[in-house]
Parts: sequence; C-alpha cells; structure tokens
Amino acid sequence: MSGTWLTRWREKRGDFAVPCVVSCRWLEFSQGGSTHISEGEAITISVMTDGADEQPRKLCELIVTREEIARVLSLIEKPSV
Repeated sequence: MSGTWLTRWREKRGDFAVPCVVSCRWLEFSQGGSTHISEGEAITISVMTDGADEQPRKLCELIVTREEIARVLSLIEKPSV
C-alpha cells in the first residue's frame, strides 16, 4: 500500500480502522471514548465494507480482549531489517 493512499484512507476512516490489503473491507475498532482500557476489558471490532451507496456498512462484529490480540500478534515474527 502506498503511503499516500494510506494517508488519505486514514483521513477518511480514522485512526481506529485497519484496511484490508486485498479488498475494500476494513476492521474498525471501538473507540469507547478513551484510548485507555483496563486489563481484560472487551474491545469491539467491526468488520466493515462500503455498501452499494458507498456508505460504510457493518458485516459483523467481534468482541475480544486486548490481551488476546496482543498474544496473537506476538506470535508473528517481526520483519528483518
């Protein structure tokens, strides 16, 4: 993804969204009014897409903990420099 495209995309979708690299879908994390969450607190993640009218449309919702997301991400090897 080019930096310019990603910058424009983030301006449109916000900092709490993560784009898919192969489709027009994205993950949208709940903001909950705060960027600080307690240990074990649930985070709502919506799987979003653009509808036929080009407006955001929720496909489904996942409720997970920050710790589980961090655990899985820690299993993914960091790229070599």
